[in-house]
Amino acid sequence: MNAVSGLASLIQQFPEFYRSLSHAEWVKPHPEGKWSRLQILGHLCDSAINNLSRFIRIQYESQPCYLTSYNQNKWVDAQNYCSADPDEILNLWVSLNQSVIRIISNLTPPQLSLVYQLPQGETVTLEWLIEDYLEHMKHHLEQIFPDFDFL
Repeated sequence: MNAVSGLASLIQQFPEFYRSLSHAEWVKPHPEGKWSRLQILGHLCDSAINNLSRFIRIQYESQPCYLTSYNQNKWVDAQNYCSADPDEILNLWVSLNQSVIRIISNLTPPQLSLVYQLPQGETVTLEWLIEDYLEHMKHHLEQIFPDFDFL
């Protein structure tokens, strides 16, 4: 699966870029109340937590499995990423995504064809959800490092 190699590449590349920024650059809020770089990375941890659950649940719940959304801002606030140690959040992001790789690496074609019903009623396959997870991650990593094209 292309997502496995893409995610593995991101896990390998990102820590080097991470270390290129100072603590102050990680925690500096973006204009107009936007998330800091650290809060964006924390949001990607929250996304990994929620998607790990989705990637597992779909394998045993009846079809279609219903995808529930989560309030991203509330999660970032509750996790208090703005006052966290950036190294801790980096390590969490790497660890969670290693778990994602472990799960999606073992999926069979019939499992990748399992479907989720989105809150709007549309149905998508697990394979689509995994690809969307990777695209979402790349989008936010490019917000952290606008000059680098991830994958």
